[in-house]
This record gives sequence, structure tokens and C-alpha cells, in this order.
Amino acid sequence: MPPRSRPIIVAYRNGSPVRLQSSAASIDSVQNDKVAAWYKDKRGIVLAIFRQPGTNTIQVVDEVRKLLPDVPRRGAAGDRHPGALRSLADHPRLVDEVKSTLLIALVLVVLVIFLFLRNIPSTIIPSIALPMAIIGTFSAMYLFNYSLDNISLMALTLCVGFVVDDAIVMLENITRHLEQGKSVMQATLDGSKEIVFTIVSMTISLAAVFIPVLFMGGILGRLLNEFAVTIMAAVLISGSCL
Repeated sequence: MPPRSRPIIVAYRNGSPVRLQSSAASIDSVQNDKVAAWYKDKRGIVLAIFRQPGTNTIQVVDEVRKLLPDVPRRGAAGDRHPGALRSLADHPRLVDEVKSTLLIALVLVVLVIFLFLRNIPSTIIPSIALPMAIIGTFSAMYLFNYSLDNISLMALTLCVGFVVDDAIVMLENITRHLEQGKSVMQATLDGSKEIVFTIVSMTISLAAVFIPVLFMGGILGRLLNEFAVTIMAAVLISGSCL
């Protein structure tokens, strides 16, 4: 503690002041000396930031990253390692990594469809269901006031394989009618009429699997609630697109 703080009066006894320097030994230190942080084998400072309830996580991270370059200038004059904060600001966010995983999953699904169908037009048809379902899921997330965080993006990544099932089943049945010599319009009408009940049952059964997750309690239930709703919305929207 600075010397100018030692004469501070902390109490009065019998009309006489009791000063800090006479009641305790004071040193210039931190509140808890049992915890420390290092960055590249050098002592650092931990800055904990907590998000307020109801705020957007991505927006908070973006605002913090904007302020990070100014922190060394506002800190102590003896700060010799402002690069630690700059490297933290340049570090890619986990959300960006999940976005990349989602894009890779989309490409892999389209590639697998093409390898099995061996037909570009037939590959395009189920591939269109992917962006339509995801864009529609964004609308549902907006209505439920969900943000693009790790939970919702993970749900979108997992549902990539779900949303193309209906389109592939419909395409296979229409192709069967085309092979029987029917016209494109007639094969489409007959094939879709035969398979519509199967598509509805598949869509509802996939969405129903996640209904128990909505009734889970505790912190885990609150976390997985957004996950379940996002997947259910994506599956239902993909089924309605057909």
C-alpha cells in the first residue's frame, strides 16, 4: 500500500484516532495472492467479462474486441506487454469455427449426394432444401429471440443431414416413375402423391424425438432448450418446403 495511505484513520479509541500503520502491517499487493496468471511465461492480468442477461453474446464479444487495443493505453504506465491483449483480440472466435464447420458440413452433404446419384440436376434439387431450411430456421430463431451462438450453430450443423432426407426420398420416388416412361409432370404428381404421407411421418417423427428435451429442468435443460427448438424448426421447415 502506498505510504500516504498508512496514516489513514480506521477507528477511534478513547477519543484518540487509530491509524492504519499502528494497527496492521500494510503492503502494496492484490486482494488474493493465491491466484495468478501468465502469458508466454510472463505474468499477466486476468480481465473477466460477464454478459448481462438478455444481451447478445456475439455483440458483446464484438464490442469487447473493439475496446481491447485501448486497454494498454489506459492501464498502468509500466505495462510492457500490450501484445498479449492484441493477440487476444486477433484470436478467432469459437463461433467462427462453428460457422466454418457448418459450411463444411453443407459441402460434404452435397458431395455425398452427387457421388450416389451421379446426376447434377438430381443433386441440385435436394441441395436447394439445405439453404431453404436454414434460412427458414433463422426466421424461427428470430421469433424466439435466439442468437447465433455455439448452441444454435451446433444444432444447425447436426440438422444438415436431417433436412435432406425428405428431398432425397421424394426425388427417388419421382425418378422411379420417370423410369416407367411417364412424363416429368406426371411423374412428379404421381411420385409426390405416393410419398407425401411418408414425408409427413418422417418429419414429425424426427421433430418429436427432441420434444422431451424441451421439458428438461436445471441448467442443462435451459442450455439444450435452444438446441432442441432450433433442430425441430429446421426439420419442420425442410418438410414443409416439399
